[in-house]
Amino acid sequence: MDASALKETIPENARAALEPTPKGARLRRRVVAVGGFSVLVLGFFVVIGAGRLILLLLGIAALAGIAFVVGRSLRGHKGTVRQAASAMQSAAGAVQSAAGAAAHRPVSTVRTRKAERRDRARERSRERNRGKEAGRLNARGVELRRQGDAARAVEAHRAALELAHAAGDPSTEALTLNNLGLALAHNGDEGAAIDHFDASVAILREIQDSHHEGQVLANLGFLHGRSGRHEQAVYCLESALDKLEPDSRAFRHVQEQLRRAS
Repeated sequence: MDASALKETIPENARAALEPTPKGARLRRRVVAVGGFSVLVLGFFVVIGAGRLILLLLGIAALAGIAFVVGRSLRGHKGTVRQAASAMQSAAGAVQSAAGAAAHRPVSTVRTRKAERRDRARERSRERNRGKEAGRLNARGVELRRQGDAARAVEAHRAALELAHAAGDPSTEALTLNNLGLALAHNGDEGAAIDHFDASVAILREIQDSHHEGQVLANLGFLHGRSGRHEQAVYCLESALDKLEPDSRAFRHVQEQLRRAS
């Protein structure tokens, strides 16, 4: 097909734009302006959402195809067509590069946040599992102590204490320290028992758990009283009464022990 026949296949507006006339020059400027504006609009779509990347690529492909066909069809107007196509392709390349960078950064950020959420969820799950296991070992230790096997009770409570501390649960840690103190006292190690009771009281006071603080103070007072440390026993039992509910069984029991100590 020769150039004249090929020219007839091009729409009238496109032929007018390629004619070396003032009207053709105006049309060519409009084509370049519209093309540049289209590229900018497509670039905007990409910036506001990575999902628009396909739309941008399709637009670039269409613009490049038009420039290629028109340039090859009318070689007699090489200068104008090549200038327009070059401008269009340069703008498209710049937008594509910017779009690629903008599209990858959000995806990377989203993946990082998802990974962080998964890690936090796994850590919370591990903490819950540690807490459950600490509760199970505490119950086992109490059972062993009541059965008279204080040595194995101490082992169970020590294992529970490690798990409670690793779980970051101060309440469970404090109650485990109290249970371990009771087991140590039954095993004859009163010095270590007192240390664990004191540590339990400190944590409970920090988290403002007055009820359990009163119970641990009562246990500490009972231990002092049993060992003949009368003043320490009275002090701990009176402090326990200030923490316990007046209508509770623990309050009445401490009140009775304090009456005997007096």
